[in-house]
Amino acid sequence: MLFWINTFLVGCTEFIIGCSTVIWYFEGSTDTKGKGSISKGFHWLMRYHLGSIALGSFVIALCQMMRFFFEYYRKKIQSIDKPNKCIRIMLCLTGYLLYIMEKCVKYVSKNAYIQIALTCDSFCKSAMNSFALMIKNAHRFGSGNSIGFVFNFSGIACIMTLTAGSGYLFFTNYGELLSVDDPIPPTVALAIISGLTGSMFLSIFSYSSDAVL
Repeated sequence: MLFWINTFLVGCTEFIIGCSTVIWYFEGSTDTKGKGSISKGFHWLMRYHLGSIALGSFVIALCQMMRFFFEYYRKKIQSIDKPNKCIRIMLCLTGYLLYIMEKCVKYVSKNAYIQIALTCDSFCKSAMNSFALMIKNAHRFGSGNSIGFVFNFSGIACIMTLTAGSGYLFFTNYGELLSVDDPIPPTVALAIISGLTGSMFLSIFSYSSDAVL
């Protein structure tokens, strides 16, 4: 249930972002200029598509639960008796395949949410249509994801660099105000916090670019 609730909240957020992008894309040149797209996306979610998001998040939660139980039993096996090399290889391979399966399901579900926002179809039909669309246009999706990754990485790196640099300058020049003996630990903490915050905000750009594509 915890897996399902977590993935459901993430799915609701992704749907609202994708729906807002879709509404802005088609209404940007109209009189409304795409205003109120976020509120419309929230309304569409609560009024029409909660069941579709719940189904998609349930599939992801199943994959996560399979990985959780597999990792639990793998640790149990390794703690009780040291497995031989063949068993260790099989355990690592199975864990990697489950990881890939979860990533694939998440990616298909993410694009299915965008298809739901575009066509108002059910989750299963949207998932099949989005998967067929990705297969037919694999090079476009690959290029879009690559460009999005470069922008996200560059943005996170710039945010971390500027935040950590300005923090280090502040600690070295005005450290006596805060009684900072060593500026390195707080600077590292600033870099980590700013990187996590920047990645959350820039993930909106990545998802919006997929919706536009």
